[in-house]
Amino acid sequence: MARIRLRLRPREYQIEALKWALAHDGAVLGLPTGSGKTLIAVMWVKELLSKHKIRKVLILEPTRVLVEQVSKYFRDVANLEATPIYGIVPKKHRVTLWRRATIAVTTPETALNDVSEVTDSGYDAIVIDECHHTTGKDAYAEFIRVTRNIFKRRLGLSAYIPPSRAAEIREYIGEIKVWGWNDPRIRPYVPCWIGEVYEAELNNAEEKLLRELEKKRNNLTGRERGLVQLAIRWFVRDGALALAESLRKPTKLAKLLQDISSFLTASVRPAHKLDSLVRVLNDHEGFRKAIIFIERVAVAKYVTSKLRIYNSVLICGKSNIDANIKEVLKRAKSNAVKVIVSTSAGEEGLDLPEADLLVIWSSVASPLRFIQRHGRILRATTVRGPPKFVAYIITPNTVDTDSFVDSIEQARKAGVDVPVSEEVIEELWRRTTRAKILSVLEEQPMPLEWLKEVLELPEDILRASLRKMMEHGDVIYIYTHLGKTYVAVESIDILQREFREYLEADPSLAAKIKVLLDTNTQRTIKGTYDSTSRRLRNILKKGERIKAILASMEIPLLGGAFKLVNLHYGFSITREEVLDVVLRNIYSAKKHHA
Repeated sequence: MARIRLRLRPREYQIEALKWALAHDGAVLGLPTGSGKTLIAVMWVKELLSKHKIRKVLILEPTRVLVEQVSKYFRDVANLEATPIYGIVPKKHRVTLWRRATIAVTTPETALNDVSEVTDSGYDAIVIDECHHTTGKDAYAEFIRVTRNIFKRRLGLSAYIPPSRAAEIREYIGEIKVWGWNDPRIRPYVPCWIGEVYEAELNNAEEKLLRELEKKRNNLTGRERGLVQLAIRWFVRDGALALAESLRKPTKLAKLLQDISSFLTASVRPAHKLDSLVRVLNDHEGFRKAIIFIERVAVAKYVTSKLRIYNSVLICGKSNIDANIKEVLKRAKSNAVKVIVSTSAGEEGLDLPEADLLVIWSSVASPLRFIQRHGRILRATTVRGPPKFVAYIITPNTVDTDSFVDSIEQARKAGVDVPVSEEVIEELWRRTTRAKILSVLEEQPMPLEWLKEVLELPEDILRASLRKMMEHGDVIYIYTHLGKTYVAVESIDILQREFREYLEADPSLAAKIKVLLDTNTQRTIKGTYDSTSRRLRNILKKGERIKAILASMEIPLLGGAFKLVNLHYGFSITREEVLDVVLRNIYSAKKHHA
């Protein structure tokens, strides 16, 4: 095996797994979540490419989030250019990407849709992440079956190989070798519980329904708009059944949405997350007991009826539909019951049994409720056993993703360590509704009013989204003749091109600048552009983050008078180029506050 240059030092068991995989044309590695399977894949790809044993590698990831994450990981860790390719890229562009890429990272759905392009582009090796999906009717399985004679080298990776799927996985990928969580070399890297994110895509009819709801919302104001926004949340979080139930009630919302019923066609599933839930349960084959939290009672009842194979019971408070609540709780604790479906009633006040699999169907932003739910997993035990799992099911590119990301952030602020990969959270954050704003601001800086018109988003939602992005340091603004003009941080060079006059610091001006740091300490600096720039750059060089800058100065007017100007920049600053834009904007105040 050649010496592989990496920015991370591989562990002993990772090298052991790599050597075993390289010794087989088809190999499946089972290692626990947190043990570093992706690094093994990087080393496997680099070794085979460097020795010219393969020409091109296809990497399958179950979600678009992981496509982006793994592509970046290959670049960061091994300086390997891995090209992300998935459905959002138009087909004609994907054809070019397939041909050009040496390492292509994609979803199984995209690979299956473009199977002829993949096979014609010379890919002769494949990495199948989460390879336990390569059975049954999954897109993973269909793609592997169709291409079973195409790839001369195959590497499968999984945290758990369900016994019922082992034979099929072995047939289509290769020999299986497992390194368990109790291996003393691995145990320190495996958390007590592991968070996983599953995406539940809307189909075409459901997307159409969502667009109609958004159109209705955008044409309303005040409380009425808030009601429709709530209906949107019910739909993407819980399912069309929750929306339909609300429309049947004699309420103001039902009246507002009376023309929406026609979009609830047979193609709109009652609970679009159900397929993902079934995948969660199948992926964790052998779980002892699962608790599924669903907010709406109607959806909880429906899901319970679909999971009778697990002897499922429903808990929805004192008026439980199944029977007397004490009897239901007694049943729930029996070994025969594998699945408990619970509404918010099960979060507190009820003695639910401990579970080794928790499924969050309905995300909530409340830290207290988040902690109460996770208490079913986090209960302390005297003996360390296998890791437990929390699966979050989200509807991508909707406010459901916003709610999930917010709940994780709030939980962490409350002191709950959520072991979901930082890269996954970051990528999900970029795929919330805020991503629409970012995509616009990456192309063109603009004020709030223009953003409202372009994106057709209500102002309150737009302001809240911008505030979040500024806290993360993804969006900033400067003052121009348009007022506050927002821009994506990655595109601040556009400001110099289009708003140059508002970034030309006047060396004669002096300003008083208050800086609020991430440590909640405040510093006050006075002086010209040159002097304040030097001192503030030193703050960043020490690794401190600036949360906000307040500047005040007197601008001379004709006749000897002065105008007091106060400027506030309420966004995160960690980079010198962003700081420089802010300071240049402050010291050009004569032009934007004349």
